[in-house]
Amino acid sequence: MPFWVYMLLVGDKSRGYNRKIYTGYTNHLINRLTQHTGLNSTKGARITRKQPIELVYLERFASRKLALKREWDFKHTSPLNQKVTKISLIKQFQESNADILSDLNDTFEQHNQFLESMISSLKNIEKEMSSRVQPK
Repeated sequence: MPFWVYMLLVGDKSRGYNRKIYTGYTNHLINRLTQHTGLNSTKGARITRKQPIELVYLERFASRKLALKREWDFKHTSPLNQKVTKISLIKQFQESNADILSDLNDTFEQHNQFLESMISSLKNIEKEMSSRVQPK
């Protein structure tokens, strides 16, 4: 089973690379990314909850140990070099994988919009029900 180390840009796309970069690892990539995009999910990291995310980097590993080491390396690089190093890797990865990243990020953006719409509709229905059904 493969393990993945991934990076997400978190926040409004208009800010470009001047957004927070979330780094994580998982053995179920799509499930984990779906958790990050879930508006009511408590499983997504606090930084990604209720925020737009964009997958920008992936590495595949044969074992959890190797993936954890790579994630640790990213997170424990000198703070002065950390963002520069990550952005450099992100740009290299995006150049060779732009088509796949675009499709995946479009799907997650649609998912996010659907969830927002559904939650808004459910709140309206709940409000309507509260006004119609009297408490006992």
